[in-house]
Amino acid sequence: MSVYDVHIKRLALLLLPMHYRRQLIAAFAQSFTEGVARVHGGFMSWRERTDRRLECNGQVCRLRGALNDLFDPKERRIAIGDGDVRGGQDGGLRMFVRAEERHVLVPRQNGERAMILNRRGFSGASGYDFWILIPALLRGEIDETRLNATVGTYKLASKRWAINYN
Repeated sequence: MSVYDVHIKRLALLLLPMHYRRQLIAAFAQSFTEGVARVHGGFMSWRERTDRRLECNGQVCRLRGALNDLFDPKERRIAIGDGDVRGGQDGGLRMFVRAEERHVLVPRQNGERAMILNRRGFSGASGYDFWILIPALLRGEIDETRLNATVGTYKLASKRWAINYN
């Protein structure tokens, strides 16, 4: 039992003297405490949300759990892929293709990575530390602003990341 777990209506009834514990007076005492009970309920829900938020940290399993709890609680399909310094989760370079609106692996030629330059002269390589892998079925359902805020809250400050719809 928690220190904060207080039943306000029961407490009001228990604090009445014995000779005042009649049905009508008890109903009045419980109705007087309704406002306090609502404020206490709001406090308890705030406390539960805060405790849940504080339990999460920069660990991959905690971040994945927080994202699945918020955005895909039933099927829990959101995953986190590891990116490396070369840019891809599979060890290859990745480029963002505007037509597909997602990152794709740069094709290899003769077993070696082909360097593709775009019009601006950038290599297109992504230097992401990790990827948020979201199923394509959730594309329109997820609020990306909220997703960005959630990941920004829990990730380490030096880590770079991107969203990838599979």
